[in-house]
Amino acid sequence: MTSKQWKRMTAMLSAGVMGAAMIAAPMAVQADDTVTITFSFDQGVGEPTQKIVDAYNESQDKVKVETVILPQDANTVHDDFVNKLASGDTSVDVMGLDVTYIDEFASAGWLADLTDLVDPAITEGMLTGPVEGATKDGRLVAMPWFTNSSVLFYRQDVLDELGAEVPTTWDGWMELADKAVGVNGVEYGADFQAAQSEALVCNWVEYVWSNGGDILDEEGKPVVNSENNVEATNIMKKLVDEYAPEGVTTYTETESEQVFKEGKCLFIRDWSGFWSSGQDEGSKVTGKIAATKLPVGPSGSESHTCLGGLDLVINNNIDDTQKEAAADFISYMASADTQKEMTLISSQPPVVKDVYTDADILEAIPFYEEFYGIIETGKSRPMSPKYAKLSDAIQRNIHQALTGEMEVEKALETLQGELEELSK
Repeated sequence: MTSKQWKRMTAMLSAGVMGAAMIAAPMAVQADDTVTITFSFDQGVGEPTQKIVDAYNESQDKVKVETVILPQDANTVHDDFVNKLASGDTSVDVMGLDVTYIDEFASAGWLADLTDLVDPAITEGMLTGPVEGATKDGRLVAMPWFTNSSVLFYRQDVLDELGAEVPTTWDGWMELADKAVGVNGVEYGADFQAAQSEALVCNWVEYVWSNGGDILDEEGKPVVNSENNVEATNIMKKLVDEYAPEGVTTYTETESEQVFKEGKCLFIRDWSGFWSSGQDEGSKVTGKIAATKLPVGPSGSESHTCLGGLDLVINNNIDDTQKEAAADFISYMASADTQKEMTLISSQPPVVKDVYTDADILEAIPFYEEFYGIIETGKSRPMSPKYAKLSDAIQRNIHQALTGEMEVEKALETLQGELEELSK
């Protein structure tokens, strides 16, 4: 897909989200028997979401959805929802919640159990990873709304110049990187996000998963100091030390993307949206980018990418009438037809599998033909009611390992101890 095609598709997003949202007071049933519910989400998906909400309101007369749009800041949204739900507030019925917080909210008893509120057939057609992330103790506590995952983007022109095939392992990519330096402006083999941030967590878990390791076992107990994880972290450190730009341990998405767009790197690990933004006007790699799965480690058997995205959740404090109305609304939002429409107007990756093979979608977003095979193997970050603290522990210890402030084995032993304390 050309940069111009992507710009046309995403123009609606860049036009700006709607202004101040009307904050709806909690209502039960109106005189005309229409149930009014309030839906709160962040402005990052404001305009396309409002269009879908408007379409839902026009499609029937039993439920009316009013919207409250919050700032595009994950911490602000999280804290707003926590303050409301912890106090028993019923002013918001449905929320767009970051997938990393589902376990926290469910463990606190704030989320309505959707298992008997929605038709189970809705989730049967969805990607496995988002559904698993929305399930706690065998019960569906969130409705997957849209998702995202990382991709390994690489310089197709460089591989063509070298006559090279696309590697599938980290060893293969490092071997190719040794040959690529100096070809078509390449100065570095690897580019990714290793700043002490949530971006580092997303990167690191992928090395672990793709090397046969994990963060928590099936019982929720930490297993981060395993041999597989030590090996995986050493691979990441080798890339930091020998293949990535010197400042990579300060890079989030913005910094890493800029270096790749300057044509200096063989490959970059980034979110799927970089397929578009990486080929904006001014990028030196426009038309030269290709995509593939993340590499597999020496002890792994399958590539796994880290999932992002938002789920739709229902406030457990509201009454049964409101819950039923909310369930009808989120079922509409998760339907294949609505998912297709949301994808076309927002480019947000859908959770419904069939949307990725839809002819209209592929005409608008040809990249999804490749992306589907990548996101199919996506996994959610460790599910924990104390995710914020778990993430902080990973960030601190793994960053120290990558910068050399602590040996890899020591960093993972320290992290293991911290996570064991958290799990008590």
